[in-house]
Amino acid sequence: MRKFAATGSLLAVLLAVVAIPAATAEREVVAPPPACTGLVTQLGETLKTATAPLTATPPEPPKAAAPLGDVLHLLVSMQGARCLPRPPASASAEAEPQARKPELCLSTTMAVFGGVFAVLAKVVPGAVPPDPAKLRNEVSALLKTMNALLTNCGLPAPAGGLPTLPPA
Repeated sequence: MRKFAATGSLLAVLLAVVAIPAATAEREVVAPPPACTGLVTQLGETLKTATAPLTATPPEPPKAAAPLGDVLHLLVSMQGARCLPRPPASASAEAEPQARKPELCLSTTMAVFGGVFAVLAKVVPGAVPPDPAKLRNEVSALLKTMNALLTNCGLPAPAGGLPTLPPA
């Protein structure tokens, strides 16, 4: 019984010394790779190109399809450069380091992809012409999510910032 009590006490102390500090320690902040600055700048310019026909009076949705496709390509490139996290997959063996707020970075990244796809589905050639007010709301939500992406993933803002919608 004494051996059990001594062993139990030793294990409790060992747990307190090792596990508790590890659980309460802040995650290491990882700076984004150098390529991210250029990719974020390209993303900002491409977003301006994509939103211009959507905010014109009257909106010209088909002209935004190709630039929105370019936005998707840049987002995938940012994942390849490890600026943005990839979604979890069963074949993934290693966890990817994330710059800041990792609990928000992945979900915001997925929300950005969803937002781009939602707008793209409404503007591709052959799509039913969207309601201009609803399209504007979706573009506004996408731009807001893009700004959250930069913050939540610790990415630098492009010079001049991301585009904003002009007043309605």
